[in-house]
Amino acid sequence: MDTVLARKNMNETNKIWQDVIDALVDPTAGMDEEEREQYLGKIIAKLKGGKKLSADELEYLRLHEPQLYMTAMRVKHKKEALEHRLKNCRSKQEAQDIIDTAIGGVSKNDPDREYILAGLREVEKEFKGSKFYKKLPDKEEETERKKILQYIENDITPMAELLDELPVFEAKA
Repeated sequence: MDTVLARKNMNETNKIWQDVIDALVDPTAGMDEEEREQYLGKIIAKLKGGKKLSADELEYLRLHEPQLYMTAMRVKHKKEALEHRLKNCRSKQEAQDIIDTAIGGVSKNDPDREYILAGLREVEKEFKGSKFYKKLPDKEEETERKKILQYIENDITPMAELLDELPVFEAKA
């Protein structure tokens, strides 16, 4: 009898602790149904706008909307991948090619297409507004042209640079 009573008390205690943990983790704890719907609407609007979701918003989706959470995570990863590729580009033309490839790579049949495209467009907008982008040459050839001008300014030709690298052999007569 005591064992059954102890187990019942333990189960009730576990349930209380689980409720406390859920309240701490769930950003909508204490909200009524209408407020939760508004919160979800705000999250969906941010996703459709390509905006970054906060940790609380992602946690809400993970707990209450697992399918939308998976969509948000796909968008997040695709945005991060595009940002990483853009950081390594050497011209505005290369950056545009990277963006076009990323956007063109989203299938027309993808159920998350709207969210992914919005996210990629947001990354494009942020990148094109950055100082890094403004400093990039328009095309790759301009970078090559700058190298050639640097050689000319320093009186170094590619052939002279190559000859400087070659070992020197002395022949005894």
